[in-house]
Amino acid sequence: MPSFKSKLRKIVYDIPGAKKMCRRVNSFFDRDPDFTGWGMTTYTFPPWHEGGGGEITKSFMKTNQQIVNEVMAGKFKLSQFEKEGNEKDVLDSLMWRHYIVYWTAWHASKSTKSIAKNLVECGVCDGLSSSFAMHAVSEKHEFKSFLYDAWEGIKSEYLLESEKASAGCYSYLCVENTKNNLSKFSENIIFNKGFIPDSFEKSNNPTDIVWLHIDLNASLPTKSALEFFYERIHPGGIVLFDDYAWHGQLDTKVVVDEFFSDKSGGLLPMPTGQAIYFKL
Repeated sequence: MPSFKSKLRKIVYDIPGAKKMCRRVNSFFDRDPDFTGWGMTTYTFPPWHEGGGGEITKSFMKTNQQIVNEVMAGKFKLSQFEKEGNEKDVLDSLMWRHYIVYWTAWHASKSTKSIAKNLVECGVCDGLSSSFAMHAVSEKHEFKSFLYDAWEGIKSEYLLESEKASAGCYSYLCVENTKNNLSKFSENIIFNKGFIPDSFEKSNNPTDIVWLHIDLNASLPTKSALEFFYERIHPGGIVLFDDYAWHGQLDTKVVVDEFFSDKSGGLLPMPTGQAIYFKL
């Protein structure tokens, strides 16, 4: 007599396409994942599979290897990950995140009409994300990069009650370390040190930009950065968020969703926890 399990399998397999789907799902779990890192595991080819197929991916791979070499040689100091152990493993786990940083900067530079491409990053840390973005743009465009960070511990007055646990985080940061890490782009960078939004009043701010990266780990400064820079973004430009879908950062997601609720562009959440806004 057929078991209940075999009867159920027959019913499921009678559904159009179900047998093929079940085989594909089973094949996923019979092998190692293609990528694991930054909060996700995937069983599909990443863009850089076998060296990558397109120009942007090949360029990203070249940049990624260059940065890995600099980190391993001690020329690019990742103070954020000093306690993580093997820095190569950390960078490998960040590849999907960095690919999105690279891709969005590349796309924003190509889809906007300005001759010079101004980039902005709010929340710079050691300059790792900025390095990928500047590499993406520098190959084909003139650019300036405006970097905003306190380069000291987060102060509680910039946090909601639900975010107070983050007070004091990033106290290990040093702007001089970031400058050293990004020294190859020194002529293209404007460093603006201070807490957002207060620092905007005394900073060297761009009048127009093509790419904005916000990684502030706090909702109120995120909202302030959006309000300050949004109208300066060229049509075709991009806003990239690092903290959009991370547990513990729900207030940031709420702020972002509310800000774009009446905007005509599109917000695309990513499985990396990031989100991309395309400005029409």
